[in-house]
Amino acid sequence: MMTLTQSTELYATVLRQLLPIGGYDRSPKTLLAKDIQAHAKAFAKADMDAKRLLQAISGVPTELLGEYETDYGLPLPCTVNTALSTAERLEILSWVINQTNVFNVDYLYGVFALFGITINELVTYTPMQCTASCTDPVNTEQLRYKVTLKLQSPVTADVQCIIDNYLPAFLRIDVEIE
Repeated sequence: MMTLTQSTELYATVLRQLLPIGGYDRSPKTLLAKDIQAHAKAFAKADMDAKRLLQAISGVPTELLGEYETDYGLPLPCTVNTALSTAERLEILSWVINQTNVFNVDYLYGVFALFGITINELVTYTPMQCTASCTDPVNTEQLRYKVTLKLQSPVTADVQCIIDNYLPAFLRIDVEIE
């Protein structure tokens, strides 16, 4: 971690680089150099204080929940207009922040669970094998990216909206409600 002096020098260097060429005396003894140094120190101190605060915060403070939601694109599209408690909003925000891989089955189950939908079965098509019967579905080019979701009834959310907004566009997803 950089010291206050090192950080101040870094900010001062950047501020001097932002000055128009030829218009200012860049020597360290001018009034402008002192002004740059003062601003650089203020920026460096604010940067260090912000880093210390972020290290001290273990989670999302409820006072800043609205700002975090705006930054992460919440509320999620396709949500039903129901009032969520602060705990539910924090849970959704935490889930969105921690998502790193959307190309897995856990993500698929998780995104549907956010909207209160249970997936009973996920049907994918496997490549044709010599031991398969003649009536088995074949994973051809048309079916390579086809998935069938068997959802538990009742479904209260807009499933097509969820598919359009949260799942990869190359997947063809058929939905069956059981």
